[in-house]
Amino acid sequence: MNFATHVILLIGNLIISTFASMMTLSSYPELGNFASLIVGGCVFLLGGQIHLIYVLRQTKEDLQARLLALHQDNQVYLDRIEELSHEADSLKEHVNTLDKGDNKEIVNEMRLLQTLLNQVVEKSGKSFSKALKTPKTDDYAQGIEREADEILNVMHYALEDNRIDLYLQPIVSLPSRKTVHYEAYSRVRDDKGEVIFPSQYIKLAEDSGLVSTLDNLLLFRCIQVIRRLGARRPNMRFFCNISSVSLNDKDFFPQFVDFMLDNQELADRLVFEFTQQDVMRQSNDVWQSLGSLGRKGFSFSMDNVDVLNHDIANLAGRYFRYVKIKPDLFLDDKLDIDRRDLKEAYARYEIELIIEKIEQDDMLVEILECGIERGQGYLFGEPVLSSDITSKL
Repeated sequence: MNFATHVILLIGNLIISTFASMMTLSSYPELGNFASLIVGGCVFLLGGQIHLIYVLRQTKEDLQARLLALHQDNQVYLDRIEELSHEADSLKEHVNTLDKGDNKEIVNEMRLLQTLLNQVVEKSGKSFSKALKTPKTDDYAQGIEREADEILNVMHYALEDNRIDLYLQPIVSLPSRKTVHYEAYSRVRDDKGEVIFPSQYIKLAEDSGLVSTLDNLLLFRCIQVIRRLGARRPNMRFFCNISSVSLNDKDFFPQFVDFMLDNQELADRLVFEFTQQDVMRQSNDVWQSLGSLGRKGFSFSMDNVDVLNHDIANLAGRYFRYVKIKPDLFLDDKLDIDRRDLKEAYARYEIELIIEKIEQDDMLVEILECGIERGQGYLFGEPVLSSDITSKL
């Protein structure tokens, strides 16, 4: 009840009591003015009591309503607190589960890294010392050896000082040229920060056994990029080359397979790439091990294709989902199959055809006329330091 209502009731009570006093004086003049004032005062007091009782009743009802609302609000808060408590418990359990999973991943990756470091110490050290002990027969040979010594020296300390960088080159959708995947490469830096390209060191690395270490380190760096990428760009895959040296490394290859089997969440991100020559000559033992990865969802790619006489059904059965062909082979006039039919032949076995090493626009025009949907090459982008790419993804 607001203030105006109280004033109106008070005025009304005053009017009624005045009217009662006047009626008493008019009806019973013998009582006199004093008696009429007493009657009017009694009526005023009675009205005041009724007013007070009404106000107290309204106040009581209002207080009860407020208490009921507070009780209801309190019950809502209690229920919400209970829900939050359950959510907190569930979140705690989830965090503990994630911690255990993360710890397992960290342990596995540390084991892989330990293997790499052991290979660095053993292989680079032995190769370096062997190169230094190699006798020099003449001035020409000495010049070559000095160059080899220098490169081995750079590689040795680059491995020790963590100067092996991961580079990524885009694989694009055609004709839009939108990046859909990346291929990973390793690049070695000397102590001055200058990049030494694979053409300068790959033969020495193969002869010394360091190429296996480089492949393994490349894989490890690629996994780190995938971890940082998280759930972003879920359909993007990273192609990681695995050399025949790594496939036949009896120390590393079993650990590599076990590591991948323990990290099946990487299956949707990693594509292991092998040359056609390696695909053709690897033993059944190697393919059985790789098959265990394929059954867990990992997929493979074949590049450096020189001839197109491979069994596509056999490739699909070995979990190959990508084949890369160079433009000179794909556009060769002597090709005994229609280029469009070649793409469809792979597609029937769910293998995606990628034309790699595309470097000229006129070459791209011919490729687009054949309906090719995936391409790679300097025309779309050269390999770039991974940190410059992942920060933008």
